[in-house]
Amino acid sequence: MPRTLLLAVPLALAVAACSGASGAVSPSSGGKVVSSGAAIVIGTTLSLTGSLDVLGPPLEAGYEQEIADVNAAGGIAIGGTREKLKLVVLDNGSDPSTASSQASELVLRDHAVALLGFATPLIVTPAALVAEQLRVPFLTSLMPVEAFASGDKVGWNYSWDFFYDEQQQAADAAKALATATAASNKKVVLFTDNEPDGVVERPLYKAAFKADGLDVVGDYTFPVGTTDFSSFIADAKAKGAQLLAGQLAPADGVALWRQLKSLAFHPKAAFLAKASDADDWWQSLGSLAQDTLSEGYWSPSQASPGQLATITPTLGKKYAGNPNYAAAAVAYAVAQVLTDALAKADSTNPAKLNTAISQTDAQTTAGLIRFNQSTHTAITPYYVTQWQNGKLVQVQPLAPGVTFGVPTAGLG
Repeated sequence: MPRTLLLAVPLALAVAACSGASGAVSPSSGGKVVSSGAAIVIGTTLSLTGSLDVLGPPLEAGYEQEIADVNAAGGIAIGGTREKLKLVVLDNGSDPSTASSQASELVLRDHAVALLGFATPLIVTPAALVAEQLRVPFLTSLMPVEAFASGDKVGWNYSWDFFYDEQQQAADAAKALATATAASNKKVVLFTDNEPDGVVERPLYKAAFKADGLDVVGDYTFPVGTTDFSSFIADAKAKGAQLLAGQLAPADGVALWRQLKSLAFHPKAAFLAKASDADDWWQSLGSLAQDTLSEGYWSPSQASPGQLATITPTLGKKYAGNPNYAAAAVAYAVAQVLTDALAKADSTNPAKLNTAISQTDAQTTAGLIRFNQSTHTAITPYYVTQWQNGKLVQVQPLAPGVTFGVPTAGLG
């Protein structure tokens, strides 16, 4: 995938270069300009529509809020002059090629000094590869760090990511499933798609399950966009599996869960990464989602009291009781890292800004961020959560006052 994207970039650059140097956003781009009178442009291409639209709006909200907070405080001091910021948001429709062309458009047409990312390798990697070719800083989260580090085979120079580590994810998922072994036979089946994060995670899941005494009796992998899982489910039932784990795109995960129910496969515990970590999971499945084990990548405890107080009246109020609060809070942290680097660099020069990002030692709403200079990543905490009556609660480690729901009622 990276090689194909790299070959496609020159065409995208040519198209963007022909679009002119105006700061306006064309209607066909699905563009949106925030604080249009600002001088320093920051760009982002997000999936606000299409198959990956679940996380687009909260990421947009987090980015917008941090930019608005910086502007309300007077902007960024550059060369002795305080400059306001302008955020340009383009909707890529969940299409990687569009994300690639929009990334170049944001830099060449809108003159963005840096780009903020989306989520999942499908969108993050093509946008980051464009940033590398244009030598413009790119900052993102919501992409597991090993998958991100492997996205550019020669190593990232201008692109940075902070999120959880896949080994941490696998170990915690295994512990959560092992907690349910008193009610199961320890036989587990694994469903993973062929996105880079799924490819990286698959062997880690298998190793972690084995280390926790679980027996992987079914290992199923398939392309993104798969809609028929019936043969895998039949095999899982035939092998007597009572535990399930998986990592799928949102729409694919919903399809899997519906087929599990219709084909009467009743796992005692079921963990699903990526597809089930936003409110769309419960909205799509209702009570069928009850007791699904999911991933948690943010807790209010990660932010200092002062940082939390900054976002509680805005993002906290907007997403009260909603798992999308996590995505918005992490997006706010991504923008914090960038604006902090702009202030420290005292310049919008891409190389100087990139150096300042590399030296990040900042307390954000996602916690303290320090980048590994080799991988261009920073690791943040990971939790296992569970859907209980329309809300996600933390079960690994078990939060006070929370009961681990076993067996999985929604699929029972």
